[in-house]
Amino acid sequence: MKKQKTDVKQHAPQEVQHAFSMRGIPFVGVILLLFGMLCFPIGHLVAESIKFATLAPKGSTWMNNFDAMAKELRSKTDGELQFRFYPNGVQGDEPDVVRKMRAGLLHAGAMTATGLGEIQQEVLIFQLPRMFKTYDEVDYVREHLREELDKAFEDAGYVLLGMGDIGFYYIFSNQPITTMADLQAPKVKVWVRTSDKIGLEFYKNAQVATVPREVTQVLSSLYAGQINAVSVSPYACVALQWYPKFKYMSDFPVSVGVGATVITKEKFDRLSPEQQQLLRETADKYQIELIQKIREDNDKALEALQQKAGIKVVEFKEDARKAWDAIAVETHNALVGEIYSQTFLDKINALLQEYRANN
Repeated sequence: MKKQKTDVKQHAPQEVQHAFSMRGIPFVGVILLLFGMLCFPIGHLVAESIKFATLAPKGSTWMNNFDAMAKELRSKTDGELQFRFYPNGVQGDEPDVVRKMRAGLLHAGAMTATGLGEIQQEVLIFQLPRMFKTYDEVDYVREHLREELDKAFEDAGYVLLGMGDIGFYYIFSNQPITTMADLQAPKVKVWVRTSDKIGLEFYKNAQVATVPREVTQVLSSLYAGQINAVSVSPYACVALQWYPKFKYMSDFPVSVGVGATVITKEKFDRLSPEQQQLLRETADKYQIELIQKIREDNDKALEALQQKAGIKVVEFKEDARKAWDAIAVETHNALVGEIYSQTFLDKINALLQEYRANN
């Protein structure tokens, strides 16, 4: 994907502009959709309200996309299909959301691989360090596995409405990280999600100390000095308001963050066949748009982080890259049988070899 130069001030996502232009003022613009009670003539079906939770902040590209999808679905069903959103992690971190979905307290959610792994653990394989080197590789593998993933989620009691990505993750820190020794230094406190088996395994193999926290606890932990390094995408770093605590970003993409939108099969089965088809088609359309927008926003956010926040991009040295890749392969193999099967790992590696041989 060619990166085009843009005027950051003019073309950056709205929340990126606000984040760097209004000191001390929250960056997101509040976008509220009011789902009031509608009066239907006798004979109309009872409106289906889908309770949808996500960590995505209000006003972010993710929430704007979900709001637009909900508006279209509501319009096309004369108000019979509605969404009630819970953004900003107000329903807890992703494992909490999945537990509430199982209990019927929530019906749907947009989540990263961590939350998806609570439903169908093998999908975590997409989050393996250095598994994918380009977005084209991610798209190729995801497209070839879509039917298999659909069935796996359905067997677990969920319907996969769309799968996308959060962007490539880079190491953000308050001191330059250019070597493995830099990362292994005692003063470096690397965040890893409490339930992230992959991250915990990788950093253990890399002899890097970690500070486990839920996503909803990261911001306060950064300001308390308990964490001073994270791996995250540029856009997420801005959207989650983590960027003020960092001075540096390493230029090495360590993994790709993936996510998806799911609804419980129990709730999906309550919809009429027409509603089900419309939901699938509309969600798929908006997921395709979201993937492209998030990739564009990551490029714009990276420019804004450098030009507006003064974050310096530093080179992760060649020896460090080779060492990281070796530890990544070690981690891939170590988690066989614990998260995914050897068969599934081999299938993805075969697809990647096939793609790389032809491109």
